[in-house]
Amino acid sequence: MIEVSKLAFLKNNLIAKEFFKTKHTKYFVFDDDDIFTLTTYDNRVGALGMTAPSHFLKFSSIKVENNNLIFDDNYVFNNYILYDPKINSIFHHDSFVENITLLKEKVDYRIFEKIFLALKCNEFVKLIGFGPGLTPLFDDILSGIILMNSINRKFEDNYIIKTTKEKTNKLSYFQILYASKGYAPKPVKEYLENGNKAALLNMGDTSGLGWLIGITFFFDLEG
Repeated sequence: MIEVSKLAFLKNNLIAKEFFKTKHTKYFVFDDDDIFTLTTYDNRVGALGMTAPSHFLKFSSIKVENNNLIFDDNYVFNNYILYDPKINSIFHHDSFVENITLLKEKVDYRIFEKIFLALKCNEFVKLIGFGPGLTPLFDDILSGIILMNSINRKFEDNYIIKTTKEKTNKLSYFQILYASKGYAPKPVKEYLENGNKAALLNMGDTSGLGWLIGITFFFDLEG
């Protein structure tokens, strides 16, 4: 199933060019510096991105034109399902304690202790860019916190967003920026709306767990 975030079509007449790739995912940067993610993983469309079969990874540029995606200036594609990344309602969340215990079992204890202490002291800025993963683990945790704060605002996040741009990579920055506007990848939305925790935990080695910890931290300790 090919699924495209509806936010992609706000980039009408802009071109995104490849700047980084992994085995299953390719990242494109738009003329306005925003990041578009094309992944071959099912059911994992990002806030700004798409899921598609592996042969789509061969393309090096994407142009958005009206309702079409044009790959490498010659392949026009419009047979897709739209994904709405906006979080409109929350029907489910579980225990922060349960999920932070999962993290303790998964990462080195020194990494765990630094993250746990930062959360306990509400020192969100201190660990931006810290931890394993393409989007560093603490950035994923922060994404979950910022996403929840966009829905039930408890603190001002402008300084956090600005600092994120300075302290971490582009992927993390745009992930957190979109979270601050209430937009999330599909596994995050399905967890919040349908309680699908398994799909979220399957998102990367630590990324999904990071989002989960951030979300449950906001409810259990901030809420």
